[in-house]
Amino acid sequence: MEYLSLYRKWRPQSFSEGFVGQEHVVRTLRNALLQNKVAHAYLFTGPRGTGKTSAAKILAKAVNCTRRGESPDPCNQCSSCQRINDGVSLDVLEIDGASNRGIDEVRDLREKVKFAPVEGNFKVYIIDEVHMLTTEAFNALLKTLEEPPPHVIFIFATTESHKVPATILSRCQKFDFKRLSMREISTHLARLVAAEGLEAEEEALRLIGQETDGGLRDAIGLLEQGLAYAEGKLTVGDVRAVLGLAENEMLLALGQAAADQDPVVGFQLIQKAGAEGKDLPLFARQLARFFRDLLLLHWTETEGEVSLTPPEQVTARAIAEKMGQTNLKRGVALFLEAGSVARRGTEGSLPLEMAFLRLITEDEGTGNHLLAQKVAVLEERLAKVEADLASMAPTWRGMASVHAPVLSKPGDAGNLAKPEKTGTATEKIQPFDRWEEVLEGVKQRKRTVEALLREGTPVGLSGKRLLIRFTLKFHWEKIREPEYTRLVTDVLQEITGEQLFPEFILAEAEDKETAEQTPELLRKTLELFGGEITEIKEEDR
Repeated sequence: MEYLSLYRKWRPQSFSEGFVGQEHVVRTLRNALLQNKVAHAYLFTGPRGTGKTSAAKILAKAVNCTRRGESPDPCNQCSSCQRINDGVSLDVLEIDGASNRGIDEVRDLREKVKFAPVEGNFKVYIIDEVHMLTTEAFNALLKTLEEPPPHVIFIFATTESHKVPATILSRCQKFDFKRLSMREISTHLARLVAAEGLEAEEEALRLIGQETDGGLRDAIGLLEQGLAYAEGKLTVGDVRAVLGLAENEMLLALGQAAADQDPVVGFQLIQKAGAEGKDLPLFARQLARFFRDLLLLHWTETEGEVSLTPPEQVTARAIAEKMGQTNLKRGVALFLEAGSVARRGTEGSLPLEMAFLRLITEDEGTGNHLLAQKVAVLEERLAKVEADLASMAPTWRGMASVHAPVLSKPGDAGNLAKPEKTGTATEKIQPFDRWEEVLEGVKQRKRTVEALLREGTPVGLSGKRLLIRFTLKFHWEKIREPEYTRLVTDVLQEITGEQLFPEFILAEAEDKETAEQTPELLRKTLELFGGEITEIKEEDR
């Protein structure tokens, strides 16, 4: 009798028996069959080996089963189910989208869908790898897919749903098949081994589930290969030998070398893996996963999903404790990067050796120490900038201590009126007689700043500061913008040849109140000729 591969022999024949995982898909399809609400088009998408084609065949059998209505699952006993299982049914057509991807094949399909089913109730078209169809083929399929004959059901399967046009997606019910967990795969493999009358270690089945990336078909294929390699009971060593994986002893030894910061032992172990013919990119990935397992053991007391036996976990916990969380995380990142480099290049074990060297030579606190140094330098620079800005545009604080005298006549810098009364003391103010030159210099650079500056009155010099008094708060706030302050500072230094800084003062509340109450004409007269108001009569307003 011809030998049948295990994954074909144990392909699920119904939703309730042998179908692993994908509970969301199974429940929806079973309910649709029970309620007689089967859609005309489905799209099954997900990673390889997760049951897309198997689900499509089960659905095709269920809609054509002669015992339909008794159960949502096909009976697998009637002639229709048996012919579909044997692949000879005229009503269920499996099409490979990769080799039948052109518009001519789709046109032929459109002509055939018009004919009624030969044996069952529905004609079911299963198109695998549907994303391989050309754009023209998809366009030719659109109308038929949108309004198919009532006896036709389309089932599309793909691993790359993002390549399927949105116009096709919108006409299908989409089901996402998920990757299976390591526990789901190992449990199913255990049932399969028992049904075959064979033996396998639980850890060997867990390792298969871990290395097959969530694909059950790949896991069954690897199990079959391991059983062929093993002599009797399948062991972890047999699986490692078939996959080309390093033994846990080597991983633990390399982890201990990293914890001890011993480059000689580490390099020897990496070179030994290369000399034994290990796939170095795979070995690097294995090391990254090993450090990930150490992290899990470092964080929690539970075993979790780690590929280490209980005795090995004792040693692993000691290594994790010695290395620390930071270095373990760096180990994962460094060996993932080394694996990518090794896969692309021809340097042999060099990327892995350099990753190991970086792991043990860069101290756990080095990164934080360097970061602290950089922060300190930045803080020092920021303090210097703030000091420079403070000296260029000092902020007038404590208006009660400002003593700004009023010139008796604008332009008459020699005659100063008595200083304004303040809280406790007065400041000595020197006259400034180059105000018009400053205004002209500012005007040449920016007219808007010159217009703002004309709203102010130069009080005089106080040391290196030119006090400029503003009546209205709006003008005072606007001129104090850093850009405007720098411009006035530059003009002052250019005109006088000295390092002078403008200081903008807002007049006291009583002065502002007086200015608001003074008629405009009278205010300008006072500014022109000097003087003071003793009383404003109502008729003067």
